[in-house]
Amino acid sequence: MGARRRRVVASVVAFAVTLVLLQGIRWSLSYHPLFHGCGEHRGLTIAADVDVSPDFQRRALVEDWNHDHPHDRATLIEVARSTDTTRSQLASALESGSCAYDVLLVDVAWLPEYAHRGFLAPVKGKWMERPSDFLRSTLDTGKWKGTQYAVPWFTDAGLLYVRKGTKAPGSFDDLVKAGYATQLADYEGLTANALEAIWNSTGELVLSDVVHKVDERTAQVVLDGLDHLVHGGTALTASRDFMEDGSFKAFTSGEPLMRNWPYAFRALTADPRVRNGFDVRPLPGRGYSVLGGWDLAVSARSKRQAEAGELIKALTGTKAQGKLFACGGFTPTRKSTLNDTGKCDDPKYQDDELPSPERFKEFADTLRTALFQAQPRPITPYYAQFSETFRGCVEDVLDAGHHVPGARRPDAATLAKVLTAALKGKHSSC
Repeated sequence: MGARRRRVVASVVAFAVTLVLLQGIRWSLSYHPLFHGCGEHRGLTIAADVDVSPDFQRRALVEDWNHDHPHDRATLIEVARSTDTTRSQLASALESGSCAYDVLLVDVAWLPEYAHRGFLAPVKGKWMERPSDFLRSTLDTGKWKGTQYAVPWFTDAGLLYVRKGTKAPGSFDDLVKAGYATQLADYEGLTANALEAIWNSTGELVLSDVVHKVDERTAQVVLDGLDHLVHGGTALTASRDFMEDGSFKAFTSGEPLMRNWPYAFRALTADPRVRNGFDVRPLPGRGYSVLGGWDLAVSARSKRQAEAGELIKALTGTKAQGKLFACGGFTPTRKSTLNDTGKCDDPKYQDDELPSPERFKEFADTLRTALFQAQPRPITPYYAQFSETFRGCVEDVLDAGHHVPGARRPDAATLAKVLTAALKGKHSSC
C-alpha cells in the first residue's frame, strides 16, 4: 500500500472512531443543505467544524445564548471533522443559494474566498463589543479589501509541547533532528507545518501575506526548507498519518515533543496521563508559526442577519471569550481576555483538571509571544486551490526523500509554475 493511500485509510479510520466517541454532536456527515431553497427556519443556525475542547465549550456558549434568548434559539451544526471538508461543504451550500446557515465559523484562511464570492454580509458596528479591544492582527483576519466581513472569535499559533524531563531543543534544526509529533496528514495541517518548517529553517517568510505569484528563487527556498523535514527524526515520519488528534495521542502515549495548537494545553492538563507533566513554549529558534484562528460571519444568504449579528456579538464578547479561554483552551482574540487569566468556573472540573493560576498566566505569556511571531498564510481568494496544490507538492518532496517507489521531487521551476497557477485559481500538481 502506498504512503498516500495509507494516510487516507488512517484518516478514514480515525474519522469513524471519532463518530463513535462523539455521539452527542449533531453532524452533517455529507453535504446535504439542511433546508432546500430559502424558506424560513426556526431560530438561528451556526455552521462550524467539530469542537475538540474539553466538554465542548463552544456548544456551552451557544446553550448560554439559548438560556437568555428563548425566542431566538441557536443550533450549532458541526459540519465536518476537518477544516478542508468543512470549507468545501459550506462553499457548496452557499454557492447553491442555501439559507440553511445564519452564522458561519470561518477559518481565517478562507475569509478572502468567502468575501470574494459574495458569501458574507459586511459587519455592522453594533455586531462587535468594544472593537478596539481586539488584537489588531486578529481583527485584520476578518477584512477583505478594506471591509470587515467577520469578527474574530479565537485565534491560533503553533506551539511546542515538551514533556517534563526532556531537554527543549534550542533551535528549529535541533527540533527537526530530534523528531516531534505533529500534523503531516494530507489536510490543512500539512500546509501549516510545512510553512513553519520553511520559515524557521531558512529564515525567509516566503508564501506569506498577499501573494500573487511564485518565482524560482522563492520555490527553491521552499524546497530547501522542506528538505529539513525529510531528514528529521522518526517521530516526523509517523506524523505523516497524524491530524491534531493523532499527534495529541502520540504525546499522551509518551512522545516527548509535540507541535500543536493552543487548545492542547487545556486538554493535556485535563488528561490524567499528563496533567502538569509538560511545558509549553513558542516554536524554537526564530519562533515563526502560522497565524491560525476562526472568525464568525453572517451569511449573506441569511434571512435573519440582524439577529445573527447579535449572536456573534454575544459569542465574541469579553465574557464569552474568557470562558472559552479558561475552560476550553481557545486563544482569545481580545487583549483584555489575554490579560485576565481567571480560573474556569465550570463546576464539572476538579482542581487537578485545571491549570493553577500561575501556570495559566505563564501560558498566556507564552501565547502573547507566539502570536507576536505568527505569520499569515497566503492571503488570496484562491487559497483552497493553493493549499491543495502546495500539499501535493510537499508530499512529493517527502515521498521522494523517503524513497517511495515512483515518487519524484519537483524542481524549482516546476514548483514555481504550479504554485503560481494555483494562486490564480487553477488546479495543478507537481
